Amino acid sequence: MGRIGKHLKAEIEDYIEQVIETRLNYKQTAFTFAPSGDDSPPIKDDRIILVSIDGNGKFAAVGVLTASQGAKPGEKILYSRNEDGEVQAVLSLLNDGKVKLETPEEVSLAAEKDLKAESKANVEVTTAQKMTLKAQETELTGGILKCKGTASPNGQGPFCAIPVCPFSGALQCGSEVSGT
Repeated sequence: MGRIGKHLKAEIEDYIEQVIETRLNYKQTAFTFAPSGDDSPPIKDDRIILVSIDGNGKFAAVGVLTASQGAKPGEKILYSRNEDGEVQAVLSLLNDGKVKLETPEEVSLAAEKDLKAESKANVEVTTAQKMTLKAQETELTGGILKCKGTASPNGQGPFCAIPVCPFSGALQCGSEVSGT
């Protein structure tokens, strides 16, 4: 036998224990069971399905009624929400082999160890604003670096083999390219 209830709150210690209202003013507690590796406590007012455990009067929370984010057959979409239920970040594993990360705000990929992304095809990063790469050292290998536009000479940077013209003394290289 199962029940559906409204998530009221979660207490999180070693496990996610939910307080769920299954009928008016009747609250039940249940531990959350989810796929291995899934740590995703529900938010207030989510609809939870409870199943009875061996007729002993205890229940387990085994699922949340989930609003579709547009996944097609064979796809998996993971998303996070704020306390108001608004989607904040979406990671889509699409059935054509693409992986898409979307967020209305800043995206941060944090890693304590090496982070590696591999592709056997082209990689494209598109941003509507500025893109900044910060590293202690950056190394580009295995090909040609092409920059469209014009480098403004300032005596620094890689965009000429001779920093200063030996004849005129004019600056020859630049560290900033514009008009790309």
